Amino acid sequence: MINFRYHVISLAAVFVALAVGAVFGTAAANGSATDVLSDSLNAAHKTNEQLRETTEDLQTEASRKDDFINDTAPSVLSGTLANRRIVVLTTPSGRDHAEGVIGKLGVAGAAVIGPIDLQESFFDPQNSLNLLELTHRIAASSALPGNSDGAETASALLAAVLLEAPPSAHRATAISAYAGAGYLTAPEQLDGAADGAVLVTGAPYVDQNPVKRNAAIVAVAAQFGLVGPTAVAGTAAGDGSAIRTLRGDEQLTARASTIDGVAGAQGQVVTALALAERITADRGGHYGTANGADDLTPSRR
Repeated sequence: MINFRYHVISLAAVFVALAVGAVFGTAAANGSATDVLSDSLNAAHKTNEQLRETTEDLQTEASRKDDFINDTAPSVLSGTLANRRIVVLTTPSGRDHAEGVIGKLGVAGAAVIGPIDLQESFFDPQNSLNLLELTHRIAASSALPGNSDGAETASALLAAVLLEAPPSAHRATAISAYAGAGYLTAPEQLDGAADGAVLVTGAPYVDQNPVKRNAAIVAVAAQFGLVGPTAVAGTAAGDGSAIRTLRGDEQLTARASTIDGVAGAQGQVVTALALAERITADRGGHYGTANGADDLTPSRR
């Protein structure tokens, strides 16, 4: 006879069976999921290894390319800047690339003045008024931009004392004053005016008022370009960079040539060629592989 106890036992058996089935089902599912996860991890490890190997191959290829360019640089550059004095200026982001540029200028036959390292404080808009006041104290009688932009006004004075031929005492006074205030560092001896200028820069500012800081870099290039042959060498031509701004403005294009890829030997060689073009042929252009470039290198016509 089926009684209440039987129903209870039957229901309990059903629940036990369901519980056991759930346990075994979960175990099976977990085992399958574990296998899938394991396969995915193995695939990811293999992909990472392949990417690592590809990166190493690209780095090796780039190194060999630089070696080849460095080996052939003398035949390309020899004599292109013979007997020319070139002043090299750097921004904080371009500091690491200056040595390569200076080396290629030397191969081209130039006598290099500098580098003159413009400091973060030079581009900081919070220092604009102090920089402006200092500039007017240094050159009270000089013709300077009639505005309140400290970086632009100081750049105009620096361009004048480095690219024109003022008495050496005036040049020394200006450089010493800016260095003493922490706006730049420079070699102790900066004798004679330069025939051209190279501004070496890198990645644009992205924080702490980046628009005004990046505009200050462009102002340096523009003021030097007003006074003499100028080339601006940068790592790329991305948003906010001096290279992109200069390439996108016709008036600025007339003042300074631009070169991207200065972190590599090719960009450094092209920098010397572009400045030689400015000095000897009174032509300019934008060179490299980034957006806005006219060509890879200046034409040899």
